[in-house]
Amino acid sequence: MGRRDRSRAPVYLDSAGTSVSQEELAKILHGALNVVHGGGRSQLVRLLNGSRNKRLLELGLDADDSYGALSHLTRDEISHKVDWTIEQGYLDYYYEWRQPLLMYTERGWELERPVVVENYYEEFCGDVKDGEFRMAQRMTDIKYDIQLDVIDLITQRCDERCLAHLDSWSSQTTKRIRKKIAWAKSAISERG
Repeated sequence: MGRRDRSRAPVYLDSAGTSVSQEELAKILHGALNVVHGGGRSQLVRLLNGSRNKRLLELGLDADDSYGALSHLTRDEISHKVDWTIEQGYLDYYYEWRQPLLMYTERGWELERPVVVENYYEEFCGDVKDGEFRMAQRMTDIKYDIQLDVIDLITQRCDERCLAHLDSWSSQTTKRIRKKIAWAKSAISERG
């Protein structure tokens, strides 16, 4: 019996001289949020194409707003644009065992981070409006620096109606985040 090849799966980038508009770049980077550290280029291409791929459906990615965002393009065109994004230094890949997984570069995350923060803020505001506490419970699973940025937005833009939601979030989080939430509540109350 022959030995199994344990080498890494090679990655061949081919942007084929394509260009990517700012709008397309934003869609690719936003779609990558669901794929980084868990999938590769092919998964991102399938997501942006709106593929009915079994794995995408199992992960629930068909419910994401990036699903089918570039469906007006062929899969090859999307693949070239994703490769361009990697070649231009917005995304990169690393190997986990033998599989190449996508990740943001500093340059790519710099563009996507404000979008992510704004989306979490909008979800938080939606919960305040609906009287729900879903987002406050989810915030504890989000990266520390993103939580701080969301708290800053809440402090700048929200009024006293969000205080109960901040209390809910505070009761489920770390000491450092609780301090930042206490500061935000104080600033909102003073302004109120």
